[in-house]
Amino acid sequence: MVALPGTPPLVVLAGGLGSRMLHHTRSTPKALLPVGGTPFLTELLQAFRDRGGIVDVLLCTGHMADQVRDEIGDGSRLGLRVTHSPEPEPLGPIGALRYAADLPDAFLLTYCDVLPTIDPLWFAERARSCGRPAAMAVGPAPTAAEANVRVRDDRVTAYAKNPGPAGATDCDRGLLALEKSTLDRHPGRDEREFYGSLARGGELAAVPVRDPVVDIGTADRYETYLRVAETS
Repeated sequence: MVALPGTPPLVVLAGGLGSRMLHHTRSTPKALLPVGGTPFLTELLQAFRDRGGIVDVLLCTGHMADQVRDEIGDGSRLGLRVTHSPEPEPLGPIGALRYAADLPDAFLLTYCDVLPTIDPLWFAERARSCGRPAAMAVGPAPTAAEANVRVRDDRVTAYAKNPGPAGATDCDRGLLALEKSTLDRHPGRDEREFYGSLARGGELAAVPVRDPVVDIGTADRYETYLRVAETS
């Protein structure tokens, strides 16, 4: 089980360069790309607050971290308690978790370019009862190229990207639950190595989710989301 408290803290990885969408992120960090005049990260945090009552947030930042701090601050304007952990140099997403001095003992983990479509409290309850120290939301991959997890019964047995594991038909849904102690037992600065090690060790539970992900991680996806937001 992932030993999450009743209302779990949220950790958001928000330190990337946005290299897949540089014409949007040369002067604005990916986390703050606007949607209808609102930074995407603000929309993300409000969704976790409104859907799960989550108020304690740790932002792991890097590229243009000062802009993120200036925009979000301590979170009080959003009804949140936000702590910032800017990395001193690019450490990779898992390296950023290890560097964070205020990392909770157990937490939900997401990314600054993924809007939650999953009820966080429902997911937290599944993570508590999974019998493993880590859990990943997984679902059918939209395309074969996006399949990055192989699932057997109730656990992830393999994780890889470009290419994915042989026989994989699912992908992660951008929401995980982790115990801090897993960072001591498994290597890696990036997801491929760390999640792959968790999977090989039998420590990564699979939580099936059918809802598609709202992901703005590439220029095409961001521009598509903008068009959808304008018409909704």
